[in-house]
Amino acid sequence: MPVIRHRYVASGLGSTPGHAGPPPLVDVVFVHGLGGDDTSTWTPDGASESWLDWLVQDIPAIAVWSLRYPAGWTKWTAEGEGMALPDRAANLIPTMLYHGIGSRNTVFVCHSLGGLIVKQILRHSCEMAIPEWQEIADSTLGVAFLATPHAGSSLATFAKVVELSRPTRTLLARTANCPHLKELADWYRQNAMRLDIETAAYAESRKVRRGIRLFMVVTATSANPGTAGCIVISIDADHIDICKPVSRETDIYRGIETFIRRQLTRTPSPNGPAPATPASPVPAEAAAITPPPELIREILEVQAIGDMKLLDPFEVKKLKMDILNRHYKVGD
Repeated sequence: MPVIRHRYVASGLGSTPGHAGPPPLVDVVFVHGLGGDDTSTWTPDGASESWLDWLVQDIPAIAVWSLRYPAGWTKWTAEGEGMALPDRAANLIPTMLYHGIGSRNTVFVCHSLGGLIVKQILRHSCEMAIPEWQEIADSTLGVAFLATPHAGSSLATFAKVVELSRPTRTLLARTANCPHLKELADWYRQNAMRLDIETAAYAESRKVRRGIRLFMVVTATSANPGTAGCIVISIDADHIDICKPVSRETDIYRGIETFIRRQLTRTPSPNGPAPATPASPVPAEAAAITPPPELIREILEVQAIGDMKLLDPFEVKKLKMDILNRHYKVGD
């Protein structure tokens, strides 16, 4: 039975029983992959907390949820046969709606198979002609994929890594060159922009060790969703550890935190736009002055760097302000 937990909601938010305060603006939903669950997937071995806790501490305007569903590797487990990808997505949507996912803006963070499930959820919510389901696609601002095999992964590799027999339907959903995965990848590429969904993607750069053997589970090519404007970022981690950052200083934590903050800028305040601050009087002759060409050129150069995602939005804003202050000698 699927479960979605909200124990990671920061105290003081309205969605936490017994606490007063404004409700969160964005729901961030973590979706684990094959063989994972809602806690261990995201938590380093021996740690008492995970980066899901850090996110609500660092970004109070969000609620963080962690989805759990049966995702066994083999039929020998109590989870049995497992579900095919479309069936699992349809199974999870009512659970998400029951907990209010879709009522606010939403960001998904997905590990491995979880990314395939989220793409299928978005597709179902668009195509099944059920108004309540449509809310999930309409509310989604961004999807961050962590080592998701958009083009599948070698079933033989997985079999070697886990020494499994009798693989589940869940595992079979990841088979390389699967026609359904190709169709799903095509659908997401064609519809992410139409749905105004921003995409981020991260790839493992290290092989998983199994005894004396090393295996690359998801290649950088397969980890690429192929959407416009999305550059796959390689992380110094293997397939298992890429979703278990050990500190806030890791690349994956900084990347996902920045991605979520960027989606928050696309979320209007529930109280409407803030009232405009009265501007200082400006002489009429000053208002008519055209900005000098060198100022425009420098601003456009900084914006281009930001568009290439070489800087985060806060760094871009600071550089622009520095340029304006230098040109107009603010504070002199």
